[in-house]
Amino acid sequence: MKQASPLIFLLGCCVPLMAQPVLEWTPPPGGGYAADVLASDFIEPTPAGDAAQEWDFSGVAGSVLSSVVVAPAATSPFAALFDGAEWVNDQNGQLAFWTMDDGQFTVLGNANATVGITLSFDDPLVQWAFPLALGDELADDFGIEQMLFGLPYSLQGSASSLVDAWGSLTMPDGTVFPEVLRGRYEQQYTEIYEDDTANWSLVQHMYFVPDSTLAVFLHEDLVVTDNGDNVLLEVSDVAWYGNGVLTVGEEMEANFSEPYPNPVMVGAPVEWPLPDGWKWRALDADGRVLAQGVVEGDGKLTLSTADWAAGLVLLVAESADGRALRRVHRLVVH
Repeated sequence: MKQASPLIFLLGCCVPLMAQPVLEWTPPPGGGYAADVLASDFIEPTPAGDAAQEWDFSGVAGSVLSSVVVAPAATSPFAALFDGAEWVNDQNGQLAFWTMDDGQFTVLGNANATVGITLSFDDPLVQWAFPLALGDELADDFGIEQMLFGLPYSLQGSASSLVDAWGSLTMPDGTVFPEVLRGRYEQQYTEIYEDDTANWSLVQHMYFVPDSTLAVFLHEDLVVTDNGDNVLLEVSDVAWYGNGVLTVGEEMEANFSEPYPNPVMVGAPVEWPLPDGWKWRALDADGRVLAQGVVEGDGKLTLSTADWAAGLVLLVAESADGRALRRVHRLVVH
């Protein structure tokens, strides 16, 4: 962010050596998916190199910061402002609209759903080009010039990425990925709004694995300064996705109903029809669990909002049959 069977060592002379992987991009399922975002104290990444590495983060304990939902861009009310966007990442109302353009992972802009701010790049940001292989590198400039609340806003920056290492990865929950590519991503940009200037510098080391849309584990180091080199913000951590499962596909949509009413007044009950045996959770905008349980009996779930604060609540239901399906709803409480 090493664990191996003794059998591997016994048979080492009889199996081929690890080969450097080449990873194709894996698109999200048709309905998208959801996952928890966890974080812990910063861990210095290992040096780059051509030899296979074993990254073991099984002893890392983290806390859930939020949930992230990857959904078709058309499901967002802001989609029309980001022409060409195929997908949107929604993390606590912070939205990133993106597409895969000729194998390039391209961010078209961002939005804040809470306050209604939208930033659509005049020059989109290309972060990675697929397929990925050791030594692949990419550089790109990006920027925005627009009016924001009647005042000029400018963002100009550059980004670079390099696939600098490969090997195997053990996640904090013990999941082992035997074929992994690690990339170093660096991004600098300057924001100017009214009389304020902020210089952002971000370095991330990302671990890519087969059959995953996004990197599964990251080292992050962020510093923000003003024009006098005074530090405005400094964040270093490791982060990863946990409990990531698929949303229910279109073929199963007929088996589900929306929670009702939505929006709902604080204190009023919410009816949420779900299949019998499914696990469910209600999360607030900060990722805290408000309530959770298992659907029993006829599958008619009634939620009490008596102790909930006004705001956005994420309702997440997960299958109990091992098929790793998830249903996600946004419930507005007012």
